[in-house]
Amino acid sequence: MDLRRDYIMKALTAKEIKDAKPKLNSNGKLIKCELVDSTRDRGVGRLIVKVLPSGAKSFAYKYKVGGKRHYISLGRYPALSLADARNAIIPFINMRTAGLDPKKELAKEKALQKSVATAESMQGSLKQLFHAYTNKMKRDDKRTYVAVLGALEKEVYPVIPENIKAKDVTRQQIKRVIANLIERDAVTQSNRVRSYLMAAFNYGLQHDNDPAVLVQNINFGIENNPVIGIPKQKDGERVGTNYLTIDETKHVMATFIDTSQVGYRCDALLKLCFYTGGQRPYELVTSTWQNLNWKEKTLLITADFSKNKKPHLIPLTDSAIAIFKGLENISKGSKFIFSQNNILKYLRTDSFSTAVRRYRKSNPEFNPFIPRDIRRTCKTLMGEIGISKDIRDRLQNHALNDVSSKHYDRYDYLVEKREALVLWERRFLN
Repeated sequence: MDLRRDYIMKALTAKEIKDAKPKLNSNGKLIKCELVDSTRDRGVGRLIVKVLPSGAKSFAYKYKVGGKRHYISLGRYPALSLADARNAIIPFINMRTAGLDPKKELAKEKALQKSVATAESMQGSLKQLFHAYTNKMKRDDKRTYVAVLGALEKEVYPVIPENIKAKDVTRQQIKRVIANLIERDAVTQSNRVRSYLMAAFNYGLQHDNDPAVLVQNINFGIENNPVIGIPKQKDGERVGTNYLTIDETKHVMATFIDTSQVGYRCDALLKLCFYTGGQRPYELVTSTWQNLNWKEKTLLITADFSKNKKPHLIPLTDSAIAIFKGLENISKGSKFIFSQNNILKYLRTDSFSTAVRRYRKSNPEFNPFIPRDIRRTCKTLMGEIGISKDIRDRLQNHALNDVSSKHYDRYDYLVEKREALVLWERRFLN
C-alpha cells in the first residue's frame, strides 16, 4: 500500500465519516485530508469527503479531465447524508461516461437558468403594459390617452393587481372587471373599458416583435389576448340623440357667462363651438394665434391636432371674429388663443366640461346637455335651415371616405362653408 495516500479505495460507511479526523503532518500540524468512496468504474470520478483541520466535513465530486483534477462541492456533512451524496454524483458520472466535463455542463446550465431568469424579469407587468400602450397613443397624437389610462387604472387594479405579469392575466379576471361595471349600471363604460383592454393586449402581442421598442428591455410574452371572446354589452351601445332647440341654444349662449365660476374663456369657447358650426372643443383650445388669419377671416386647425389628422380651414363670421378679439385682449402674449394663467399651456377641455356641469346645476330646469351635444345640435339645426349634409360634414371636418373625396377632390369648399356659417349666424341673431 502507498503510505502517502490518506484514503483506502473501498466503500465508505457513515461511521467512518462520522469518526474521521484531520491528519497531522510531520510537524505535528493538523492538515486537511480526503476520504474516497469507491466506484466500480474507473475514469468517471469519485465521491470524496473533505476533512478540514477544524474537523468540519463536506462532500465533493472529484474527477480528472486531461490529467487535471476538478472538484464540485456537494454540501456539508451531516446535513447531507452519504446516501444523498452518492445520488448527487450520478448525473456527473453519466456526464463523464459520455465524455463531458461536469463543471462546464453546470456552467452551461447556470447560464441558461440566468438567461431564463433575466427573460422572466424583463417580462412586463400589467401596469407596464397599460403605460406602454397609452404612451404609444400619446406618440400617435391620440389625445384620449390620459382618459384611457385613468379608466384602466380605476377599473382594473381593484380586481387585477398592477404588478401581475401581463401574460398571466386570465379571461376570468377580465370578465370580473367588466362584470363589476355592469353590476353598478355603468354598461356604456363597461364597453369602453373592454375596448381599452382589448387594444392594450393587442398592443402587447405586437410589442415584443417591434424593433422600435427593442431598447426598452421589456417583453410582455403575451401569447393570447384574454379579452377575445368577451362580448360587448348591446344595451351600452346607445347612439347619442340629445340636441338643443334653437331657442335653447340662444338661451345657453346668452346666460352661460352668468354661471358661478364660469370664466370668460369657457364662455368664449362655448360660443365659438356654436358660431363655427360645431367644431370640437379640443381643436379650438389647441389653436394658436399664428393659425388665425385676421384678413382672410379663417382659422386653420392643423393636422397635428385634428382628430382625422387632416388640416381643416374654418371660415369665421363677424360674431366669431369679435370673440377672438376679446380673447386676444387677455392672451398675455401666449401663442395659444385659449391660454391659461400659465401662458405656455392651453385651456383644458375638462375645465370646459366642468363649466357645462356648473351651468346645468345652476339651471336644473334647462334641457340637460354635455359638450358633445353642441356638435350634434349644430349638425341638426343647420340641416333644418337647408344647409346640405355634404357642407355640414365638411364644416365639421368629418372623414370623407368615398373614392372621389379621398383621391380626387382637392377643392377646399371655403366659399360654400362661409356661406353656410353666415346663414347659420343669422339664425342666432334673429
